[in-house]
Amino acid sequence: MKTNTLILGAGLTGLSAAYHSKGKDFLVVEKSDHVGGICTSEKKNGFIFDQTGHWFHVKTPEVRLLMTRLLGENYVEIERKTFVFSHGVFTQYPFQSNTFGLPPQVIKECVLGFVKAYYENDKSKAKENFYEWCMAYLGEGISKHFMIPYNTKIYTVHPKDYASHWCDYYVPKPTLEQVIEGAVTAPEQKNIGYNAKFFYPKENGIGELPERLFDICEKEKFIFNAEPVSIDVAQKKVKLSNGTEIEYEKLINTIPLNKFLRLLSASDTLPAREIADRMKIAHVSYFNAAFKKPCGHKGHWFYIPEEKFMPYRVGSFSNIFSMLAPTGKGSAYIEFTHQEEAIDTELFYRKSVELLLAMGLIASENDIEFMDYRKIDAGYVIYHKEYFDDMELIRNWCENNSVKLAGRYGKWTYSAMEDAILDGMNAVK
Repeated sequence: MKTNTLILGAGLTGLSAAYHSKGKDFLVVEKSDHVGGICTSEKKNGFIFDQTGHWFHVKTPEVRLLMTRLLGENYVEIERKTFVFSHGVFTQYPFQSNTFGLPPQVIKECVLGFVKAYYENDKSKAKENFYEWCMAYLGEGISKHFMIPYNTKIYTVHPKDYASHWCDYYVPKPTLEQVIEGAVTAPEQKNIGYNAKFFYPKENGIGELPERLFDICEKEKFIFNAEPVSIDVAQKKVKLSNGTEIEYEKLINTIPLNKFLRLLSASDTLPAREIADRMKIAHVSYFNAAFKKPCGHKGHWFYIPEEKFMPYRVGSFSNIFSMLAPTGKGSAYIEFTHQEEAIDTELFYRKSVELLLAMGLIASENDIEFMDYRKIDAGYVIYHKEYFDDMELIRNWCENNSVKLAGRYGKWTYSAMEDAILDGMNAVK
């Protein structure tokens, strides 16, 4: 089998690449029997669950135009209502500009630490790692009470051990006025950050988006239930798990980069396996939770920084969009990250219920209709210390071997759904 462009993976990035290749010679290989990757939804007993929170933040006109073509008027625009739960209270997100309501000593440490960082701290250290970035721009108090514990939970390693290049876009940096105002008053929700507003389909959950995109692709060019088992870039051949061998001219990779590197033939000049061994990723275990009653708090999602609680985040599908749960009921997702392949799911269940009760999202365990365990193998990329050197080496190798990396996992980075669509589009230019 031969093709000009071979696309590995049919998540949002691979779908976008396929859509923007219409009329050209290409194939898409997808290991599962459906499109969407982790951007899919499931239904049970009238509830609709996504694979944790997938909220479509759109900034660029080309993606907005595509969304309109895909969904027509079948979407809603939602303003984020997010909170932090710590010290037994809810404060507005982002934590750094909303400390009102916390214990006085905590507020004092956060404000004084920010003032010191604002006027005195050495900003040049911010590039060293995420810990130094937090100390340089947010100060000791905010770092101590939120940034360090929360991000240790989500990435499974201390912020001293990973890079900070992603922070300027994804981590809100408040002004001094915002920090002081947020410490002495309880303002109305003032959304700052990249995800202040988002879009969501009116029907079928976020999985509706990739399904509609697939509908306008050339479906006959998709190969499902097959995945690459070896890649020879010198010969420009990929062998699949179903026995098929595909010859290509250009290769677009959207599958996890560490897996891609391990599939390269030993004859390739890149030290692929050595680099792959350095790459780490946090798996995401989560529960889809259905409640017999509406959630006891109206927030959309909640950040949980304290170590005493196992999960790092809880979100409510039904609070965000009521159509995701039957009338008079509620639903949520509870997330926990880990590097080991398997976890104690019974412990995770008990700790999740403990947190739901502490937050008041449920009044009793009897309020739970069901909780289903799920796992995302590729969750959060951990930026190891050699990350930049390794990625530069990989990018140079790709340029010399007709390979393009695209998407959150294909490029081994942190990015959102809009970025996935743009990556797929740019990969075929």
